[in-house]
Amino acid sequence: MGSWTELDANYPPGVLTPATALVVALGHLVSASSVYADGRLAPFLPAGLGYDADLLGRAERYLGEVPLDQFLAEAAALLSPHQKLVVALQLLDRQLAAGDRPEQRALLSRLVVGIGVDADALAGHRTTLALKNDLERFPQ
Repeated sequence: MGSWTELDANYPPGVLTPATALVVALGHLVSASSVYADGRLAPFLPAGLGYDADLLGRAERYLGEVPLDQFLAEAAALLSPHQKLVVALQLLDRQLAAGDRPEQRALLSRLVVGIGVDADALAGHRTTLALKNDLERFPQ
């Protein structure tokens, strides 16, 4: 078996990486132009990623300088089918948790389709995520 370093992907400075694609997609969903808000990391950033200067710098560039269509084309070419599905599920979950506002659905669809996920493939997941986010079932 090879060393751990052989399993690590190396990306040239400034280009899109899978983690950057996830962060940028979530940022676009909330119309963010930065990974920072009020001098701190923005609340849209998902837990579980290692936010080092490299990831934050790449995401900052993609949110602030790279047009959405270019980002989507790069993400579609970069991400594996499994990664695309994870990004789409993260986007859908965030949309549902925020109240599934109709004015945001077009943007959600553009992001999901743009990264190469068939929106129809999410139908079953939508039901599950909608149930997960239905906190009205817990009145006080």
